[in-house]
Amino acid sequence: MKPEDLIGKVPWLTKDGCFDPTKFPIDSVLAQAIDADPERFRSGVGLLRTMSGHGRREAGVFLLGLLLASEGDGLERKAIIVEALSSVRTKACADLLFGELRRVKSSNTTRRYLATVIKVLASMPRELILDGFAELAADKSFSQKMRDKFRAVIANADRLDDEWF
Repeated sequence: MKPEDLIGKVPWLTKDGCFDPTKFPIDSVLAQAIDADPERFRSGVGLLRTMSGHGRREAGVFLLGLLLASEGDGLERKAIIVEALSSVRTKACADLLFGELRRVKSSNTTRRYLATVIKVLASMPRELILDGFAELAADKSFSQKMRDKFRAVIANADRLDDEWF
């Protein structure tokens, strides 16, 4: 069967042959997102990000839970999940990511992961992040360098609303 023969027969293909993530079955994607194989994992998480970005709330909820459940996983794997959370622009997501900033201590090993968390938070709507960054910027348990990063996000907040990093 040729790909064009699937149009109209597969609900997640539009009439013009484009992929519609709002109609794609999610079960196999969830299985991929928890797979130990790095490529299957990355593919599953990426598709969940796409689904979430197209309004599939259940995909976003799964990504939030996946980050919570990934405690024993490496930081590289967790960073992939955090990047996917850029499609989940909710208070629950912002709160979870602020919790990551408080939980994970900055070091040479964690610096890239924490930068990813900050970048994703900075891409969220102002009303979800300004208070959280202000709180972190005033918290003396963070290094001066980290507090300066938090202040930089606040200082650039005027251009955050519609900007995706």
